Amino acid sequence: MSTEDPVGGVKPERVHAGSLLLAPLNLDAALCYTGEMVAGGGQHYVCFCEANLLAQSAKEPRIVEVLNQSAATFADGIAVLALARLHGHRLPGRVSGPSFFIRACEYGVSRGWRHFFYGGSEGVAATLAERMQERFPGIEIAGTHTPPFRSVDALAEDDEVLRRIEATQPDLLWVGLGGPKQEFWMAEHRHRMRVPVMLGVGAAFDFHTGNRPWAPAVVRRLGMEWAWRMVTGGPATLKRNVRCVSTVTCMLLRACLSRRPNKAPARDDIR
Repeated sequence: MSTEDPVGGVKPERVHAGSLLLAPLNLDAALCYTGEMVAGGGQHYVCFCEANLLAQSAKEPRIVEVLNQSAATFADGIAVLALARLHGHRLPGRVSGPSFFIRACEYGVSRGWRHFFYGGSEGVAATLAERMQERFPGIEIAGTHTPPFRSVDALAEDDEVLRRIEATQPDLLWVGLGGPKQEFWMAEHRHRMRVPVMLGVGAAFDFHTGNRPWAPAVVRRLGMEWAWRMVTGGPATLKRNVRCVSTVTCMLLRACLSRRPNKAPARDDIR
């Protein structure tokens, strides 16, 4: 079952994971849905909710609002899958932002999809374009742009930059600003330029340029990237992930306790 998309077309039915609304699609179905958005026109944005973004959403209602207004928010992490299951919804699997990025680059070659890379630190987006052209001959890279570092409250992009992005006619605008900054950026700019689909993929830019180590395949299959990042990301990442794990654990415990059956009646009440 599907519902009408407020920006045009049809969006997949959402399921609840607490206050979050998630698209119950696997990676292949997510690719097909992305293709429908590219072909159908309109202006859409897509989010990938992993544990860190989930933890931040528990403290910042604006994040939940932005995620729920997207064309689709996918479960990117075992914690999000677990939360959905505790609310009665078994999702078909994870849709990881970095994995989806690679699959979409490959999938889009034969379809003529044009990609624009926005974000990353200095030089990363340009390097990413080179790496993808080497890896997927024939891929169409519309352009790249590395914005200056800005706070969440100062994300408004210059009209000239938006005009330059739009002029390249990308089908997919990949946004690598990290969460929740990239989610706020996409929500703010969706209607300011004609781009069919924007996708916030966080650290994918760094992973696929070798700027940061991507977890080995076996670690990703187990859904243990958070532990890998704690070990390899340095003190700041370790500290952030400890806070993240604590917050997410509390969220899961609350969801679990809310599922407990009502207290058994006292013996005197049993007839």
